[in-house]
Amino acid sequence: MKPVLDSKGMYCALWLLTVALFLGAGLAGPQSALGQDNAQTNGTNPVTTPAQSLDGLQFSAGIIRSSEADSGNAPLGDTLVFKDGEFSSAICERYNFSSAPYWIRQDSEQIHFLAELSSPTDGKMVWQGTVRDGKLEGTMRWTRKRWYWTIDVEHNIRGEVK
Repeated sequence: MKPVLDSKGMYCALWLLTVALFLGAGLAGPQSALGQDNAQTNGTNPVTTPAQSLDGLQFSAGIIRSSEADSGNAPLGDTLVFKDGEFSSAICERYNFSSAPYWIRQDSEQIHFLAELSSPTDGKMVWQGTVRDGKLEGTMRWTRKRWYWTIDVEHNIRGEVK
């Protein structure tokens, strides 16, 4: 009997479920698709959506493979930018990873974000993390499918607002 989902189908289904859960958890995004001002009115005072909480910020960040986090190796320096509803990485732009819309969810004292950058030559990177008190922490998973093997590497990210 042939399985209903092969490994590729299972990965796709898991990814769609993750995005659906993330969006269902109250995320605002992508900002560029809002097509409207991020301020709403609740009668007398404007209510600011969480989307404005990250837009316009830049972070000086260090990126290191998760498997090397405790090795004592220095992280690779990067600049992470949230601008006009899109997220970008200065280092990743060198490898044709375009900026992309990001999604956010804000809870009590932190903002959760998610973005997926794509490159026509080097695969995709899924960035997710939290920002609290001007500090960013999270992960970046880089995947690149090739005919002879797939690169799948997770990195830890830590940074501070510039």
